[in-house]
Amino acid sequence: MNGKAAMNPSAFAASLFAALLLAGCSHSAFEPQATATPLPETFARAGGAQVSAQPDAQWWRALNDPVLDALVDRALSANRDLLAAEAELKRARALAGVERWNLAPFGGLGFGYSRDRVAGSPVVTSDAWSLGGEASWEVDLFGRIRAGARAAEADAAAAGEAARGVRVAIAAETAATYVSLRGAQARLAAAETNARSQADTLKLTQALEAAGRANRLDVARALEQLKTTESAISSLRAQIAADIDALDVLTARAPEELHARLNEVAALPAPPTTWTVGDPESLLRRRPDIRRAEAQLNAATARVREAQVDWWPRLSFVGTAGWFASSLSGFGGDAFSYSIGPRIDWPALDFRRNQLRLEAAKWGAEAEFLRYDKAVLSGVREVDTAVAALVASTRTVADLEAAAAAAREAAQLSRVRYREGIDDFLTVLDAERRLADAEDRLAVARTRHGLAYVQLGRALGVGWSA
Repeated sequence: MNGKAAMNPSAFAASLFAALLLAGCSHSAFEPQATATPLPETFARAGGAQVSAQPDAQWWRALNDPVLDALVDRALSANRDLLAAEAELKRARALAGVERWNLAPFGGLGFGYSRDRVAGSPVVTSDAWSLGGEASWEVDLFGRIRAGARAAEADAAAAGEAARGVRVAIAAETAATYVSLRGAQARLAAAETNARSQADTLKLTQALEAAGRANRLDVARALEQLKTTESAISSLRAQIAADIDALDVLTARAPEELHARLNEVAALPAPPTTWTVGDPESLLRRRPDIRRAEAQLNAATARVREAQVDWWPRLSFVGTAGWFASSLSGFGGDAFSYSIGPRIDWPALDFRRNQLRLEAAKWGAEAEFLRYDKAVLSGVREVDTAVAALVASTRTVADLEAAAAAAREAAQLSRVRYREGIDDFLTVLDAERRLADAEDRLAVARTRHGLAYVQLGRALGVGWSA
């Protein structure tokens, strides 16, 4: 014995199990290899006054348009993409519940019958009846089951953020489509006004031709300009119809009253003169895509832990109890039997396979970390870009309003001077063309201004309640 006492099998098994328990608890948490991008304290293009408060969740109400408010409310309650995302969220929560129940015992009841025939001389036949139940419970020593439950809960959280992201997108898309509709209607109104003015110019030119004060070339030029404007009117009407159809899809068919109000020409909603963006740190807590990336990272990290302990021994308690007899009349007290006891399973030969699974889980977590870091970086940059676009569009609208006013005055003066014979027809034609272009550019600029505000709301991740 070499002077040493021999260790009995049960003591050796207990020592080995204790060593494995300590080894399993010694695994370190997942640490990404990549370095996170530093988060700035403020947005690069936002002024101090715009950072002083957090943005309003229902940012579209600042446009002061009751029709838009009703459309967004309808979309957030009836949109099919949103309802599908909410169904996926409920599914993910149910699956997370399944994983949590893995911590509880498994078991069930059963009733069976079999008839056996054993060949020989003589042939032996027998019946076997059974009625009983069995149960098993795995003791989660190393946290494998809890890690799986945490991963499923993080998946459910990611599904929740995906649903919130759909809410943000639906609110923004509804507002953007509505702004596009009102912008097209504004362009149509301007084009129709210019068409009427150009029609009057055509009549004047035809009258002057009849009086010998104009020629056929002037009439042809006036007619060409009128028909060009009328062709633009047809395109704008088609765009208006397409925008209304898009709003029907977004709202799962707007009510008739709301639908009728969409066909009525209304003012293009103007963004507020002041707005807030908050700070980058609050953006991380608010934007659904960033929160979703964080939840997916949490799920991947939990799966790393699950893979770390997947090949360690598993301790379970297994029990069976029931009646076993050769006939139904034999189900008495003597036919009752039971068994209960612990069981240890150790997939030791799967070491290499589990090592590769762990490596795959770690790289999966690394990928999710990089996606999260990109989501943060993209979110901050999108806000900066949206702020820059909103500021630029504000200046553009102001400049084009002044240009359109000057073009109206120039067109009016040119018609008077042409009627009095001071200027030729080309001056009138050029002035009216410049007026049509100026008013169309102004309507487009106002539309882009509204869309820039919508994009800012989307970039800020608002449109849902925390």
